[in-house]
Amino acid sequence: MLKKIEFYSLREDPDLWEKLILEENSAAAAGDADAKYRVESMFWEADRELAFRRYVESLDFRQILDLLHVFRISRKNPLCEIGGGSGQLAWSLATSGFQQVELLEPNPRWITGTGWLETRLEDLGGRLTIRNDLTQWYADEKLYHNVITRNCVHHFPNIPMAAAAIRQKLKKGGHWVMIREWFADTPQEMRRQMTNHPYCQKYGVYEFPFPSRHYVDSLEYAGFKLRAAVPLGWGNNALSSYSPEEGSRRNQKSSRLWRSILKRWPRLTSGLFRLENFSNRTAGTGFRKFSRPQMLVFQRVED
Repeated sequence: MLKKIEFYSLREDPDLWEKLILEENSAAAAGDADAKYRVESMFWEADRELAFRRYVESLDFRQILDLLHVFRISRKNPLCEIGGGSGQLAWSLATSGFQQVELLEPNPRWITGTGWLETRLEDLGGRLTIRNDLTQWYADEKLYHNVITRNCVHHFPNIPMAAAAIRQKLKKGGHWVMIREWFADTPQEMRRQMTNHPYCQKYGVYEFPFPSRHYVDSLEYAGFKLRAAVPLGWGNNALSSYSPEEGSRRNQKSSRLWRSILKRWPRLTSGLFRLENFSNRTAGTGFRKFSRPQMLVFQRVED
């Protein structure tokens, strides 16, 4: 049991991430089943070609691709993934027909950053560009129709400020697709999440969960509007956790229903998100279907 949870010393450090994942891969190679599961669930195993191939074939990516179609995210328009780590998602989008994909990732290391992917860009015929310099990216006049973040925004110490800067890189009416964030609603849950995280306290890497309403409030404060929320349970939770299985027939049937709702009445899901959060805060109901969404879709609004 940890006597004290570290907060102030947590840091974003590409070298630290690379070191700990190399250690995890060594442990996996030595027969540690837990380490093997962790690196495979993040697609950070030592065999990078295998990891990228596994991801493009994964249920996670198939669902993302389907939902981008549901939300009418065009394959022709410029799209940027922000904080994409190794770049499996950006690479998979570029190989699946998206014509102008950029990956903004300040970590250039071989496994946890863009190092391996840099060696494969020629195979994509110019459909994918990697940007490692945040300052140059923000200074560039290029604008995007859409941005995507996956398992990323809880790493922003100041979410509203980052969101306001990202908004400036979006065209009018552009979308922000936010996937797989880390949630906690109470101080007790926050501390429990950080204690149980496999790397946060052990290595001192920056990880911090927030209530889902904080993500939404932060983006709406910066000039976005919540358009849709993909609920927990949809698609056997493959978007919120490592879940390679399709799920039960009941889950598949329910997911098809919610897919239809997301396509035809996305505002219903954003309304249910707000209603559930309100109920949890005022009545202590503890509902989590919409207040722990697997994906949030925002649209830039004008002043």
